[in-house]
Amino acid sequence: MTAKTIIITGASRGLGLAAARDAADLGANVVLFARSAEKLEQEAQAIRDGGGKALAVPGDISQEADCRRVVERTIAHFGRIDALINNAGVIEPIAPLAEASIDAWRQNLLTNVLGPMMLTQAALPYLRQNRGRVINVSSGASTYAIPGWGAYCTAKGALNQFNRVLSVEEEMVTAVAVRPGVVDTDMQAIIRQMGAAGMPESAYQRFVRLRDEGELLPPEAPGGAIAVLALFAPRDWDGEFVAWDEERVQELVRKYATRRD
Repeated sequence: MTAKTIIITGASRGLGLAAARDAADLGANVVLFARSAEKLEQEAQAIRDGGGKALAVPGDISQEADCRRVVERTIAHFGRIDALINNAGVIEPIAPLAEASIDAWRQNLLTNVLGPMMLTQAALPYLRQNRGRVINVSSGASTYAIPGWGAYCTAKGALNQFNRVLSVEEEMVTAVAVRPGVVDTDMQAIIRQMGAAGMPESAYQRFVRLRDEGELLPPEAPGGAIAVLALFAPRDWDGEFVAWDEERVQELVRKYATRRD
């Protein structure tokens, strides 16, 4: 049976890289898409060295031409697209609404919302052919407000609604948004570096404590669940916003992790 092919954005590190590694372990062809070309190729080569099939395509999710190019390169190399993992994202600006840069807000929305839309649009003809899946990596911040995170909260709320719109417009594609929890990634480092100036002290200290007390999740935990969803999310989950650690998701992970072993 022909291996499925998944494009993963933000795949040079953190959650995206963890999902790419797990998807490759599960037998998928993986296409790693991110801005850092050298790091991206290193990680793709590591997957190949481990017996997986990986292609590195450097590019910027906020650029339409790059979104179209990764789709073209994927088809040229693997001949099919079965899933997207829209993982790339930014949290900046961390600042109150009254003080935030409009340009920084614009870039946040371009990266976190319009980027996934542009990539999905470019890939839709191939996703339809294979009854594919689009996994949109969202956040708990999509459903509640964190002071200083106005752009990020707004963008992730919009991403959830994009996921719902995709589900009602594209009957041949399964769209699922995922809450990955609080993960030990570069985004958390940015919060610790910039949050003191842009967030109330109590909110900022909460994120510092999460790191200090060892409560941040390793990327491999939600990353594995995201990979499984990209390959095996049931059709009747279409349009939903799920948590990586809820029981039905973990049941799916156990089922396919056992098959992999």
